[in-house]
Amino acid sequence: MKRFLLPIFFLLFLSYQQGANLDSLPYSEGEKVENFSFSRSDELGEWKISGKIARLSPDQRKTSITEPRFKIKTKKGKILTLQTAEEGVAEFTIDEVTRRINSLTATKKVVIIQKDEKGEILFRSTSEKMVYDGKKRVIVLTGNPVVHQDKNEVRGKIIRFFIDTGKIIVTGNVRGTIFQEGEEE
Repeated sequence: MKRFLLPIFFLLFLSYQQGANLDSLPYSEGEKVENFSFSRSDELGEWKISGKIARLSPDQRKTSITEPRFKIKTKKGKILTLQTAEEGVAEFTIDEVTRRINSLTATKKVVIIQKDEKGEILFRSTSEKMVYDGKKRVIVLTGNPVVHQDKNEVRGKIIRFFIDTGKIIVTGNVRGTIFQEGEEE
């Protein structure tokens, strides 16, 4: 009996470690799921979406989450985390073919922090709205977006952050404070 149970436990453990897929989401249309969590790992890295409450849209294409938290870990070891204020909401869709996040939109005091593989903060941003495009792997911040990188601070109408390259593009009413390396305030 022990020989039979151990392989089953091991297979269950491995399938749990791989994260859920669309076919195994633990809810149906309109159902309220508390303490929601959904993750995936593939050749681009790992990601996890969690929140207080999740609901599937009537067309079963979007999931809405209250108090969302989103985490991406790239293959290079960089970790990007997102969360909103307590009253924040996020909606996301999953690509049915690749099983990756197709889009994620979060609102209400969105905070994004990116850390390197050693845990050092590379940048921190705040905005009222964030849209993640999973195909282009870009985050677009609007609603008074601000990016802090070391002592530097940049603001604009729209801030785009490219996850794979770390490139940040600020457009529209750009203003900020930039210090050269070694320069004192």
